[in-house]
Amino acid sequence: MQATTRYLARRFAWHMLGAAIGLALVLLVYGLLHTATGGVPGWVVVVTAVAAAVALGLVPGARELEVTAARALLDVDDELVVPAEPRLAHRARTAAWVVLHLLTGLVVASGLFALLPAVALVGFEAVTGRSLSSGLAVPSGPVEVVLRLAACAVVGLLAVTATWPLGVAASALAKRVLGPTPHDRLETALARARREAEHTRLARELHDGIGHALTVVTVQAAAGRRVVAANPEAAADALGAIEDTARSALAELDQLLAVLRDDAADAAPAALAPALDDVVTAHRRAGLDLSAQIDLPAGLPALLSGTVQRIVTEALTNAHRHGAPGPVRLTVGIAGPGDDQVLIEAVNPVRSGTRTGRRPSGGRSSGGRGLAGIRERVALFGGTAEAGPDADRWVLRATLPWTPAPTDRKEPDA
Repeated sequence: MQATTRYLARRFAWHMLGAAIGLALVLLVYGLLHTATGGVPGWVVVVTAVAAAVALGLVPGARELEVTAARALLDVDDELVVPAEPRLAHRARTAAWVVLHLLTGLVVASGLFALLPAVALVGFEAVTGRSLSSGLAVPSGPVEVVLRLAACAVVGLLAVTATWPLGVAASALAKRVLGPTPHDRLETALARARREAEHTRLARELHDGIGHALTVVTVQAAAGRRVVAANPEAAADALGAIEDTARSALAELDQLLAVLRDDAADAAPAALAPALDDVVTAHRRAGLDLSAQIDLPAGLPALLSGTVQRIVTEALTNAHRHGAPGPVRLTVGIAGPGDDQVLIEAVNPVRSGTRTGRRPSGGRSSGGRGLAGIRERVALFGGTAEAGPDADRWVLRATLPWTPAPTDRKEPDA
C-alpha cells in the first residue's frame, strides 16, 4: 500500500509539473495575443500555445530536464539518453515529449481542479434540489437524482484517477521518445565492438609478451636449480637470463597497463615485440635445440614486422612449453609465386600420445589462446594459419600477404 501511494504520488507530481508549466505558457500566450489584438478565437490560442511548447522543447537543456524528471518521477531508469551532440531526431523527439508532458499535465489538473468541483456542484444540486450555478435543471424525481449522482460519481472517479493511466502511458512512452534513436543504438554497438576488440588485442599482447617471458623464466629457473651445486656459473647465467627477461616483461606490462589506464583504443602499444634474433637467442639460452633460418627484407612494414615477431614468439613458446625434447626448426622468409608472402614455419617434436592438440606439463588443456591469437593476427592481414600434428612432429605454418615496394623486388636474372 505504501509503495503504491509513493508510485501514484510521483506520477501526480510529474503531471503537476507539466500542468504548472503548461498553464503558465497558456496564460502567457493568451495575455500576449489579447494585448496585441484585443481579442482572439480560442483555437488561435491553442495553436499558438502548442507552437510555444514545441519551441520550449527545442531550448538547450530541455531534454536534460525531461530526462531527469522521467527518471525521478516516472521511475524510468533504462535507455534514457542525453546526447553530447543532439541530432535533429533528438530535438524533434524532445519537442514532442514536452508537448505531451504539458498536455497530460493540463488534462490531469483540469480534471482535479475544474471538473471535480463542477461534479461536486452538480451532485450537491441533485441532492438538495436547488439550482445554484451549474446551469443544469434540478432532477424532478428520485430516479433522476440517482442517475445524476451515479454519473457524477463516475466522472469524479475518472477525474481523480486520471493520473494513474496517464502516468503508466507516459512511463512507457518515455523509453521510446527519450530513449536512444536507431543512430544512437548503432553508435553504442560500434563503441562496444571497439572496446571488445581493444580488450581482445590487449589480452593477445599480454598473452604473447608476458606468457613468453614467463615460459623463459620458468625454464631458466628449472635449469638453474638443477645445476646450482654442480655448475655455479651456469646457474648464474640462468639467473641473469631470468633477470633480463623479467625486466623486459615488466616494461612491457607497464606499457600495456598504461594503455588500459588511458583507455586509448587507437594507441596500439608500439614496439612491444622483441626482435627476432633476441627471441631466438632467449630460447636457445633457455635450452631449446633451435635451428633458425631467418631471411626478411629490411623494408618490411613495421606492422607486418611486429606481427611476424609475435607469431614467432608464440610458436617458439609453444615448442618450449608443450613440445618433446629434440631439434626445433624455424623458417621465416619471403615465399609465394611472386615473392608476395611472408612465410613462418615452426616444426618441433611432439610428445607421444598427442594427436589432436597440446597439453601443458600439468596435464590441463591450455585452451588454445596462443593459437587463437596467431589466427587473429593473421586474419587481419588476410593470410592463413595452420597448426597441428604431422606424424611425430608439430607443425605451425602461417603466411602473411605482402606487397613489396618496387625497390624491394628482386631483379630477374639476365
